[in-house]
Amino acid sequence: MRSFFTFFLLVPVLVATADVGRFLDPLEVAPRPAGARYVVKSSALISPHPTLPRDEKAFMASAPIVLDRNVVEKRLGEALAHRFQVSGTVSAFLTREWKSISSSPSFMLKIKDCSPDELTPSTFVRFSIWDQGKEIGRFAEPIRLAHYVEVFYSKSPLARGTRLHPSNLSTRLVDVLKQHAGSVPANSRLSGYQLGSGLKANSPLKWNNLSKVVLVKRGQIVDVFASGSGIYVTMKGMALEDGVEGGIVTIKNLSSKKEFPAKVLNQNSVKVHL
Repeated sequence: MRSFFTFFLLVPVLVATADVGRFLDPLEVAPRPAGARYVVKSSALISPHPTLPRDEKAFMASAPIVLDRNVVEKRLGEALAHRFQVSGTVSAFLTREWKSISSSPSFMLKIKDCSPDELTPSTFVRFSIWDQGKEIGRFAEPIRLAHYVEVFYSKSPLARGTRLHPSNLSTRLVDVLKQHAGSVPANSRLSGYQLGSGLKANSPLKWNNLSKVVLVKRGQIVDVFASGSGIYVTMKGMALEDGVEGGIVTIKNLSSKKEFPAKVLNQNSVKVHL
């Protein structure tokens, strides 16, 4: 009797199991995308990417780093370039042994003073390192410096009196604190200059090679523009001396014969402020 009832109870389960497929929609499996990576987190979960802790980003940002020689030299160069407001790249080199220290990536390097207080090939710098608002060290180090700037070079031999133009010049990146001190940066305006001395090919152009172009010559008749207090006057005058662009020359009024200083504007005109 017990066997009969047991069989009677199992029959619906077997029937349901055997025919359950007709109640389910077909399962479609999409092809795996090229380059996709799956990580099995458990027997019941498949994730396309590993799940990271929620605070991992903050942890990575605060993870300590080692302030070794390279890191400190790079930050010193940036700080000195900002201190002296110079263009180009300033590279600093510690001349003594540096003992590495640990800090967060958000550390700050503050320069207290330099001796001499200018960009020179060698200097003595006092600085401190701060991390998260706390000073973690004070230092006083002798440092060698290099200041790399794009400067003008001559493409070919240039004679005295040559008016400079990009066609006869090239540019190079050099250290202007050493043998290239006094070189003319490549972003300089040269329209008002000429060569005051000859220059060999492939030579750096230096400021002492240049002289300003004389725009107004002694005895030349020029247009005089006078303005101020709502008054604007033009007249003719005679230059009593040579003048370069932006320079001050003495002018004689052709009518009144009075003399007055004026600023050179171009080859034919000067300006007076009343």
